[in-house]
Amino acid sequence: MILTTQRKVSAKNPKVQYVYWNPRERFIDLDFTIKGVSILNLAGAGVAERRWTPIRKQEIIDSRIQSLQTLYRAIASGQIQATNLLSASAIGFYAKKDQPLNEEDPPDNSFLSTTCTLWEKEAARFRTIGIPTAIARVGIVLSKEGGALKEFLKPLQFGIAGIPGNGKQIMSWIHIEDICRMLLHILQTHSNETFNAVADIPASTNELFDAILQTKKGMKIHIPKVALELALGEMSIEILKSAWVSNQKIRQDGFQCQYPTIELAIQNLLQ
Repeated sequence: MILTTQRKVSAKNPKVQYVYWNPRERFIDLDFTIKGVSILNLAGAGVAERRWTPIRKQEIIDSRIQSLQTLYRAIASGQIQATNLLSASAIGFYAKKDQPLNEEDPPDNSFLSTTCTLWEKEAARFRTIGIPTAIARVGIVLSKEGGALKEFLKPLQFGIAGIPGNGKQIMSWIHIEDICRMLLHILQTHSNETFNAVADIPASTNELFDAILQTKKGMKIHIPKVALELALGEMSIEILKSAWVSNQKIRQDGFQCQYPTIELAIQNLLQ
């Protein structure tokens, strides 16, 4: 079952049911009820889709908080009887640090960190009504269908590999297949913990582009920090920020990535 903000959806898979909801109004189709389900909450406006104006910032926060509030109300009213919940967060939660970050490390006062803190606090409310609740702090998801990798590949149509800044910033990433498998693993174990959802080995932006250029032709060009600041505003801070995040906890929980290195991931996605 998938909750959707579209009133009518043509289901390509007959086994998938679409149900209308409107998180802004805390509403789920009143004719819909379900029992004994695990809930995976990934709802939220795209962080990198538009410049961070004050209005956009509020939209990013509200879309995350309102979706959880809607699910909470549906569970509290008995419309949905849930066995457990897994809610997404992001590695933007963490403050800058020169050593690997684990789940116990604190946030800072940046916009993304504040957003993640509010997001996770709202998810934690489900524990107060007896719902085991896990949180996955997701890294940069690499997929050929969209997201960061698609944006990195766009300039290569013109033979240019546009590397943000000096390219030394550390990216904690994860292959699309591994994040799907990891979320399923957490759901199936009915965990009540917070996990970093990243690959085993982070990579610098330079290493990412080196891997891309093994399969794509292009000339490296470093985009100066000042140009990124002018083009992206406050969002440029996150693009240039290093985030060396450890996935040791999820590995100790029994999960193994199929694509632990950036080379394996890019080779799979681009060849």
